[in-house]
Amino acid sequence: MKPQTRTPGHRRLTRAVAALAAGLVGLGLTAAVGAPAQAFDPQHTVMQGSQTTMGQTDGPVWTLEMTGDRIYAGGQFTSTRPSGAAAGTGETGQGFLAAFDEATGAPITEFAPKLTNDYNGRAGVVRASVLTPDGSQLIVGGDFNLVDGKRANYLARFDARTGAFLGQVGNNGVDGPVQALAVSPDGTTLYVGGRFSRAGWSARKNVAAISLVNRATLGWAPTVSTPTRNEALRVTALAVSSDNQRVFLAGPFQQVNGSAAQGFAATDAATGALSAGFRSNYLYAPHSWGTAIEVADNEVFLGSRDDFTSGSRRNEGVYSLDATTGAVNWYANCYGDTFGLQVVGGDVYVASHAHDCAAAGGHPELNPRTYLAIHALNRSTGVVRPYFVQTSGNLDDANTRLLSRALASDGNQLVMGGGFLRVNGAAQANVVRFLAGSSAPEKPAYPTATAGPGYVDLRVRLGYDRDDTQLTYKVYRGWQTSAPIYIETRESVMWRTENVTFRDTQVTPGQQVYYRVEAVDPSGQSVMSVRTATVTVG
Repeated sequence: MKPQTRTPGHRRLTRAVAALAAGLVGLGLTAAVGAPAQAFDPQHTVMQGSQTTMGQTDGPVWTLEMTGDRIYAGGQFTSTRPSGAAAGTGETGQGFLAAFDEATGAPITEFAPKLTNDYNGRAGVVRASVLTPDGSQLIVGGDFNLVDGKRANYLARFDARTGAFLGQVGNNGVDGPVQALAVSPDGTTLYVGGRFSRAGWSARKNVAAISLVNRATLGWAPTVSTPTRNEALRVTALAVSSDNQRVFLAGPFQQVNGSAAQGFAATDAATGALSAGFRSNYLYAPHSWGTAIEVADNEVFLGSRDDFTSGSRRNEGVYSLDATTGAVNWYANCYGDTFGLQVVGGDVYVASHAHDCAAAGGHPELNPRTYLAIHALNRSTGVVRPYFVQTSGNLDDANTRLLSRALASDGNQLVMGGGFLRVNGAAQANVVRFLAGSSAPEKPAYPTATAGPGYVDLRVRLGYDRDDTQLTYKVYRGWQTSAPIYIETRESVMWRTENVTFRDTQVTPGQQVYYRVEAVDPSGQSVMSVRTATVTVG
């Protein structure tokens, strides 16, 4: 077979396409798992898909906030430890609410509040958090009623810069566990969701609004009712529109104020009445319900889950809605419950256990099933962008197999919390962070060479990248890297094993040769393969 001439500066290399029986090996594409990848959105994400240094916790992280120089994590953990430290090494003993340095990721040991619950003797787990708009205060909610022995009924305030405890929220907090918090953009009102029956001295069922000016319980009091199957009635997510006019709530409910509202509703921020224009059935009855809400400018993003419905009537993806009218901008249908959302620039990062995003341009259902702890969507279109973060845990401990539950960002980095022991194959427990930029290819190509009479066949198993799908492969003969003998750009994804075979005919009988292959991502970062064994041309 005649060699093909490639672009100027490249040497000629034969790509054989006949059958093995004829003695020629073709440009091989073998899919070990599943179908070819979908058409990912080509624009690069803001964040890298490979992690950087970050402290760890010994249990799940349910909520995260980022200030000017701190990362606050709340959850069901009893200690933190440094990045890279094995369990039991360097433990701080700081439980349920902890701070980490935003620059280094190291635990901040001087922040050490003690959260407890003397009503029921249970752990003081933190399940929700929010920063005031000016960034001065951190407000947390959960299962505690004491902070450092001082009364703080399920809600507590801290100085976001120093971490100092500032007391409970409102006149008497609430009388049951808190699972959702939101602050109005003007900083005057805290909206609270969870499972409780009173706020301050007023009856409030599962939702309440508390003044951050005079501590009073306010009049916003929508009524949620009719729980979804096998779920306790509660509110698990809250957000406020950028114009202060609407409060969005989500959870395992089917009615709000006596009207149908499957798992999500938009209400008047003052009265709690349902807002005009918003549908009652963004999510499918009777089992789908909202789990995460994020507001950015005039968009509201809604994530959901459904543990019982099968087929196409299962809502587990993400909606983009007009925050004023309720009109649908797009719906990204990914199967695998959504738990957290974070908008950064043109990206919407989704904390989930997505396993089938084919309908949104992402990876299809595979066998064995492939889960992503974070995937990214194009904010304008909802199409999946290349972003492949994975976690894993201990099969005997359900708290280490939660993948991701919370996201936070300051625009320069993205932090994820959840329940896991490894991130992208490396040891990292329950909290991890990613810096802005592009990661180098994570897995290099792997070449093997086989000599024949007057040629060498080079079989290359392609690599992959955590935040790119289009990788360029440069084939080098020997140690020189100034002039590759072949260049090929291929879609490369971690769940598909792809092998490409090249035939080098620019060799002579008796010549001893070896090869290396460089994988280069669109940003120019690269990783070099190991060299093949030296082979003698027949």
